[in-house]
Amino acid sequence: MNRFSLEVPLGLLAGMASWFVVPLVSDRFEPYDSGIGLGLGQAAMVSAAYALGFLRGMKAVWVFLASAYLGLNLYPMLFGSSESRAWAGLGMLMSLLLCIAPLLAGLLGKVSRLARDALRRRKEEELA
Repeated sequence: MNRFSLEVPLGLLAGMASWFVVPLVSDRFEPYDSGIGLGLGQAAMVSAAYALGFLRGMKAVWVFLASAYLGLNLYPMLFGSSESRAWAGLGMLMSLLLCIAPLLAGLLGKVSRLARDALRRRKEEELA
């Protein structure tokens, strides 16, 4: 099994879900136009990135973010209107901005893991 067999589909799904959820919770299509849609998409990406950073490390977070970026840009190309496709260049730039919070969450997950491991080692040393 590939080392990143979880991160790639999870990233694609999270990126596409950022678009898919918007019409379900608002009268808009784009996550940039809907506060609740944008928030839900970001919450999904931030949660996944934190968990991956904690459990698998930063390489996994980078693979996840690259896949999420693809998902964020593939969805409007596949399912969007001609207007969505016309704005693809701006969408690619904006979707980079949507990867900042998940990147920070992934870093926080990694730091949390390092802190937890350090505390465990210290506790084991004290008990020994």
